[in-house]
Amino acid sequence: MPNPRELVATLLGVRVARALHGRWQRLSTQERDRLSPLAEDVRERALDLRGAADPRSAGRGLQRANEKLADAMVDSAQADPDVAESEVIRLREELSRELERMVTAEIGASRNPPPPGAPQTWTRAGSAPTGPRR
Repeated sequence: MPNPRELVATLLGVRVARALHGRWQRLSTQERDRLSPLAEDVRERALDLRGAADPRSAGRGLQRANEKLADAMVDSAQADPDVAESEVIRLREELSRELERMVTAEIGASRNPPPPGAPQTWTRAGSAPTGPRR
């Protein structure tokens, strides 16, 4: 079972993937078609993450896919003459913040593993969390 910090990083990666996929769905048909391979890669990696044998590696793959799609979306907005420069800047900043949160959570997870012998406080879905055992 992954430690809680790794779980947070994974969940943030999936959250970013959902947000990016939602933005992709709102693009024009032409842009959606053009970015479809990147959006599909993000979607598949997010879905595959659930059963990955190596969640850390799968999470990094999802992060890279998220970054590629975000970059392509910014490039697309920048190339569109109907999109104001201020909107492109806003989009870039929003996507950068989301990606940064994901990276920060992943770094925290890798740098701060739980101490050896720390009590397990995560339980199966639907059951109450447990406190430290005495």
